[in-house]
Amino acid sequence: MYEKEFIARVKDLAVLGLYPSQIAERLELVGEFRRRFLEDIVNIEHPLHKEYALSRQHHMDDLDAALNTSAFTGDPKALQLNYELNRQNRLDLLKQKLFGI
Repeated sequence: MYEKEFIARVKDLAVLGLYPSQIAERLELVGEFRRRFLEDIVNIEHPLHKEYALSRQHHMDDLDAALNTSAFTGDPKALQLNYELNRQNRLDLLKQKLFGI
């Protein structure tokens, strides 16, 4: 369906934190191919979505690592943001556990 080079470009853009519509724009996708791409990338059963989700997770991991490094060195803004993000993550996990949200 999609060539390996195309998937590699999508993954590179996902690692940068771009959303599917932004990726389609950067790749200059148009017409029916753009529509099919956007459907496939958000379809959790499609292999393209799985590659995209994994690459987005790498993006989040990179952000966490950078934030933790700054917090570890004593940057007060990084410490505060790290605290707030950890708190929000705990709340999200609790919501998911209790309410399935």
